[in-house]
Amino acid sequence: MNRRAREARRSAGPPGHHQEPDPGAPDPGEPDPHRGHGPAARHRGWNDRRGSLSLEAVLILPVIAMLAIGLLQVAAIVSDVLLVHEAARAGARTAATTSGTAPVVQAARSAAPELDAMTVQVDPIVRRDGDIARVEVTIDRTLGPVSHTLRARSVVRVEPAVGTTRRDAVP
Repeated sequence: MNRRAREARRSAGPPGHHQEPDPGAPDPGEPDPHRGHGPAARHRGWNDRRGSLSLEAVLILPVIAMLAIGLLQVAAIVSDVLLVHEAARAGARTAATTSGTAPVVQAARSAAPELDAMTVQVDPIVRRDGDIARVEVTIDRTLGPVSHTLRARSVVRVEPAVGTTRRDAVP
């Protein structure tokens, strides 16, 4: 006799007797509504995993929040780097066609209005046809406790003025 036959024989009771299911007994497929209450619940052991998900969430959520905040801070710094480079490029383009510092500073500030504490340096101040003009834009930013100086430099050759043929024609 195999194992299944023995188990079926034990559960069937005496020969010729058919066992009806108890109408008050819970269905074996349904969870027991009383499980987890009373003195037997204290002796379940280490296999009970209830509450472990909430403990893991309490431990991991602050780490995920810190990572998200860190990523946002890094994205803000990268955005500022791009704006500083755009401001230097716009300032250099203006320096190639004008003389003096005011139009260059105005062009750099209008290219990146989000960068309010930006410093713009123009070299040389008075430019002539063919000169090399350098524009440097600098801004200080902080990422947490660390301060960063973001700097972009752009170099351009001054364009000849329209209708002039001599190098000293532009003041």
